[in-house]
Amino acid sequence: MDTTSDRINSLVAGISEKLLDAARVGSSFTNFQGSIDTALTEISELLGQSLTLGGSENSDVRGLDSSQIKDLEILSLPPNASARFSGGITQQAGNAEIMITDAGRLQGGGTLDLKVGDSERRIQFQPGRSISGMAQQINSKNVGVKAMEVDGKLRLTSRTSQSLEATVRPIRTGRNYGDNQLFGVNESQVDRVDLSRLSKGVSQTIQGQVDSVATVARLTYQGSAGGLVSGSANFDLTGDLGTENVETTRGESLISFAEKINNVSAFTGVRAEVNGNELRLVSQLRGDDAEVRLSNVVRQFRPTIEGVNAAQIPRFDLQSIADGAEVNLSGTVTTAADAAKLQYQGSGGNVVDTAVFTLSGNSGSEQIAIAQGEALTDVRDRINAETESTGVVATVDGDTLQFRGQAVGSSESIQVTLDDITQYVDVEGVNASQIQGFTVNSSEPRSTNILSGTVDQTATKGQLTYDGFWGAATSRATFHLTGELGTVEMDVSTFQSLSSLRDDINDQTGDTGVVATLSGSTLTLESQNEGSKGTVEVDVISGSFSTDGGDGNGNAAGTDAQLTINGEAVTADGNQVDYTDSLGSYSFDVQSGFTGAFEPIEVTTSDGDFDLTGGDETGTAYGVDAEATINGQSFVADGNEFEITIDSAVMSFDLDTGFLGAIDPITLRSEEDEFSVTGGDGNGNANGQDGQATINGETYTSATNTFEVSVGESSIDLEFVDEFVGALDAFEIDSEVTMQRRTGTPSTYASSAKSEQFAINGQAVDKVDGRYEFEQGGVRIGFQLAEGFRGSFENFTITANGAASELYRGSQMSSLTGTALEATQTALVDLFQLASGGKYDSQNSDALDAYNVTKETLVNLQSLLGVSTSRGRSLNGLLFDQNA
Repeated sequence: MDTTSDRINSLVAGISEKLLDAARVGSSFTNFQGSIDTALTEISELLGQSLTLGGSENSDVRGLDSSQIKDLEILSLPPNASARFSGGITQQAGNAEIMITDAGRLQGGGTLDLKVGDSERRIQFQPGRSISGMAQQINSKNVGVKAMEVDGKLRLTSRTSQSLEATVRPIRTGRNYGDNQLFGVNESQVDRVDLSRLSKGVSQTIQGQVDSVATVARLTYQGSAGGLVSGSANFDLTGDLGTENVETTRGESLISFAEKINNVSAFTGVRAEVNGNELRLVSQLRGDDAEVRLSNVVRQFRPTIEGVNAAQIPRFDLQSIADGAEVNLSGTVTTAADAAKLQYQGSGGNVVDTAVFTLSGNSGSEQIAIAQGEALTDVRDRINAETESTGVVATVDGDTLQFRGQAVGSSESIQVTLDDITQYVDVEGVNASQIQGFTVNSSEPRSTNILSGTVDQTATKGQLTYDGFWGAATSRATFHLTGELGTVEMDVSTFQSLSSLRDDINDQTGDTGVVATLSGSTLTLESQNEGSKGTVEVDVISGSFSTDGGDGNGNAAGTDAQLTINGEAVTADGNQVDYTDSLGSYSFDVQSGFTGAFEPIEVTTSDGDFDLTGGDETGTAYGVDAEATINGQSFVADGNEFEITIDSAVMSFDLDTGFLGAIDPITLRSEEDEFSVTGGDGNGNANGQDGQATINGETYTSATNTFEVSVGESSIDLEFVDEFVGALDAFEIDSEVTMQRRTGTPSTYASSAKSEQFAINGQAVDKVDGRYEFEQGGVRIGFQLAEGFRGSFENFTITANGAASELYRGSQMSSLTGTALEATQTALVDLFQLASGGKYDSQNSDALDAYNVTKETLVNLQSLLGVSTSRGRSLNGLLFDQNA
């Protein structure tokens, strides 16, 4: 078995052991769930996979709109699961409704059998009854049905949520009116008289009056000038067909408001009309059954602001205030906002010393170089050319160059960082009798160095001597004379005077660097310069010219001065000293012949003048936030922008730059918008009224212009001209009618109440215990719809995103690949259901069921790999021991 497979075996066995311990005592394994999740995370990694834990506590919900979906509960969320949900209401709830398309068949007479739920009623129609008359007759009966004539059809709507069934049973009637006659009908009063239902041989005088016409239900909303809505509100609008919620907004046109109402007329039975600044709500029906009702009116509160002085406060935004509240503001701006500022002090309007500095603002940084004597105005112009890059503006006032940030407030800052500046060196303590030509070659900026020590050995010259006799050479000779500058050949004759020889040698000094002096009969040959480079060499070619000194062979060299400086041994070049330490490099000459301690020399290096004020030690200056005391409370702005809460009012506002002092009083209010209607009972309820007529001493009512008037044992339909009211001119009826009747073929219509239907991802969703429940890809949710929500909801997703809560270090082993991976995945197919959110986690399963999953997994692994545990026992053997 390879190492990775062995590790997987070990992890599964460890999970199994924990579960078996819990199963033995019949306890939950909730305390082990974290360890199990950690082990499964490592197994997943060894399979080259990732594991995200499920369960509601490990869910990531995105895109959910709480104004559409509320009370969301995640009932199940498997590991690694993710689901997307889209859908909405596919059918609104509504009462049962049928449209009788062949209602005209009943105009010849017949019956309409109604079944509302379990209740059954039969309504008899006389021949000649119009469809609107049928609707009126149905509405006059308490049968639980509302009727209306629609385009020559009869629409029936259940008044409750019960089912509705209607059977049309027409009677076909053949009529022979004989000598039916009307006499004296005034057509300006009577539009139609239907004699079709009169019994044979009836004659009758019709007289009386129309007392009133049927009216619609009506309410009136008074808008503001220009035909606009004067206040925001939403309300329930109810008519004879149902109720819908309508919303309107202050400033909306009455025409737009009317369109909203008319868009739902099919569901309410109420239509809207606009007349100038009035909007009238009118029922589609007339008569006692007609109604218009406004209820549950929710008026919106409108925030108002008074007293803002734009010269002090150019922007004031009232973000929220409690409904009906009033908040009065008064106070003082105690500190005006300002930009960050720094000042450089020049001299005579010019730069004092050459320098390089970095100028930084909120937009970035730029390096600026200035030269001694340069005009401050030139520096200003170069800085302002870089304002876009730095956010810093420069101005000049006399000898002062000011740097200023472009914005105000403590979040704004500027900085001047000195990068380089002219250095001034001062040397003190040089004793010319000891040291000459002291030169500072280089020096660390802003440093002080003290050089002290001793000259331990002075420099000497190279020297040879020749002894003659009585001031003359003792013998003839030819020799080469060599010094640090070169070599010449010299000839000496016997008894040649040493003075002439001296002069001959000195004539060649420019070529040799050797100087001759004479003292008595001793001729001294000496190097011009001191130090090891000062050499004298005599090389005899012929004759005799013996010299003393040097190395005894005619060669002599000077010595270099030796010094100790600040404890360090230093060898000069002759008497010329070059000395370097961490603070500088120096050159000087030791006075020839001087030895001993030299006077201490102090070298001080200091910056030139760069006088910067207004910032901290880092050269940084910050802007200033405005401060104010309002209603006794202290507030600090962000620059000039205040965001404050006082009482129930949340607001933000900007101060005018530089403003300081008392703020003019400001009043904030939340006022309820005006929204009311007139008409009806004065409380938003209006009903229509049946028309009334008194005919032949009897009182009749009707929701239309047609009255069914009794004549003997039969009746006639008497339809008056629209809006006619008053005394009826009497007229006569003489009728002989022969009728033949037979029953026509019945037709049946049925409908059930519409329940609200909801679909997600194209599937219908049912309610369980009063809420919707749905499952997609193992992710099961329960939820309610938000109050008033209609239509489709915004798509949202739920994803498992949990990670093991216990410390987990990634495995250092290689992941399985190829056939080994595929076979192991098959063996572990159910194991990951033990992870949080899985079918067998501690919330959804008991320890024994979960243990059986691991036991089966171990058997699968043993069968796959054909191995036993590292101790020589088979896995099954170990599990049997544990059970025992």
